[in-house]
Amino acid sequence: MTTVNASNLCSICNKSSVKYICIGCKKNFCSKDFKEHEQQLSIIFDNEIVRSHNELLEQIQKLEKSNYLSLNLFAQIEQWKKTTINKIENVAERAHHELIELIDKQRMKITKQLESITKDIRSCQEEEIFLENDIDRLKQKINEIQQKLEQFIRKHTNISIIVDNDQIDWNRLIYFKEKQPNCEYIELKNIEENKFFNESIQFNSFID
Repeated sequence: MTTVNASNLCSICNKSSVKYICIGCKKNFCSKDFKEHEQQLSIIFDNEIVRSHNELLEQIQKLEKSNYLSLNLFAQIEQWKKTTINKIENVAERAHHELIELIDKQRMKITKQLESITKDIRSCQEEEIFLENDIDRLKQKINEIQQKLEQFIRKHTNISIIVDNDQIDWNRLIYFKEKQPNCEYIELKNIEENKFFNESIQFNSFID
């Protein structure tokens, strides 16, 4: 916002007492309507930017709990550990650690993408400058991160288990591997009733 001298009519009341031009929407305003315009932009900023940002931040913070997105996956790992001989319990603990790291890695990616938006919002609040183009830009960025977060949260629905009789390879009892771009695998090999089989648990990783 900036103060200018102009003879144009106010875009709200159509009076000729124009004293201000909004550098965001490029419209002329008298003193009274200019203050109302600023207040409206401030309300829009709080409702559409700050609130959306805070809701998104709250969802991301939930990911700090490692089992928030992977209860089903951890349950399968625990069941595998209980039905397998004592030698591989240490391997199960390593699998837990790697899975936590994978979730935290994806969460950090989203968090970093949100940091720049957080800085922009704080800057606007401190300077009390709320322009239409800034609101549109921040809204678009928040929506993009929201979509990525929703895709990441939905990844647990894409888990598939493939069972195939096989001999246990004790050197590769449980590990992560890539099957295709943006996909991760946990491969578990279990012993049940003297038969060997392996379970491959797939979950997709959506974050770029």
